[in-house]
This record gives sequence, structure tokens and C-alpha cells, in this order.
Amino acid sequence: ERGRRSRRRTAMCADAGWPTLIAASEESQFDHGGVSACTGIDLALAIAVLVDGAALDNETIRNALRRGSELVAENEHQSALDLHEQHAEIASKLQLIHQSQYSIRIEGYDIALTLVPTEIGDRDGEAYCVVMTKPPETVCFFRGLATDKGAFEWILFDSHPREYLFEDGVQRLSSALVGFPTTQGLANHLMSILPPLEGEGDEAMMID
Repeated sequence: ERGRRSRRRTAMCADAGWPTLIAASEESQFDHGGVSACTGIDLALAIAVLVDGAALDNETIRNALRRGSELVAENEHQSALDLHEQHAEIASKLQLIHQSQYSIRIEGYDIALTLVPTEIGDRDGEAYCVVMTKPPETVCFFRGLATDKGAFEWILFDSHPREYLFEDGVQRLSSALVGFPTTQGLANHLMSILPPLEGEGDEAMMID
């Protein structure tokens, strides 16, 4: 069964385009005491990249891990909207331009990632960051950023230790910026790391 899942995942990556590692850190949110600080870390990275013009490199990741962990109490998970309302620094530097909730029961990631750019609009080519919370975890992805490693539809940042399937094999990274050439490729990855729970109800994810 594990072999079949691996082959299926490889086929999905090949069909949707292989992701590319842009930058990684040997540290994760857990190295900075940020047990539940992923949302704060994502917003700290968004400020660094979109406002301060920081490079997409491991130093920027480490700084975001440290700063974001300072924003959130150790065991208190907060939404992007909560932090935007509570911290003047965030509110003054990041404009909240969109907020939605989506089901992730049936192809939810594909639908959400397709709808978000439509709902936000072109914004004259301005880059932006999407913060996605599927309780209890948050990741973020950027759209419209230029890199020296090519053009990507989305650039994912994840402050949690994860496994990534690249063209040359699986690599486990503590925290990383990873470029995805297609929306489907990012949706496939999100479904593999944050799958819907089995059972009744309609689990939702929040997008800011």
C-alpha cells in the first residue's frame, strides 16, 4: 500500500510540475518556542518579503521564525485576522484584502487556490501572501514573487518540519520556501500534508 501511495504521489507531481526548493532553514518554529506560532511566523515572513524587500533565503526564514514566535503565546493558536487586529505593527504594514472559509472535503484545495486569485483580482501585478489555516496548523503561500530559480505560480512557506517530493527524491526539511509551477501541484502537496479528517461534518480552512 505504501508503494502504491508513493507511485501515485510521484505521478501527481510529474503531471502537475515538480516543485523547486528555493530556501530552507535547519530550524523550525519548534526551535524558537513557537509551538503554536505558525500564523505569527507566516505574517512576520510576509512583512519581511512584501514590505521590507527581504531576500527569499534562509536568513529571512530564521528571522521570521524568531519574530513570529515572539508574537504568539506558546500554546495559543491564533488566526491571521486575530493577529492583524491585536498587533499594531502587523496592521500598519499588512493590508487584509480578502478573507474566506472553504471546505476541504472534496477537492477543496484545488477550488480555494483557483478562487482566491479571482476573488482578490489582478491588483496590477502586485505580489501578495495567502495565509491558510486548517486547524491547528497554518501555512502561507506567495503569488507574484520573482525568484532567481524561475517563475512559479505559488511559493509555499511552511514553518513545520515536512517531507517534500522533488524530482530527485524525497527531502525532509525543518522549514522551507518551495516554488510550485502550478496551482494543482500546490493543491496536491497541501492535501498530502493537511488531509481532511475522517468522520462527520464539513471541515473548513480559513484563508486570509
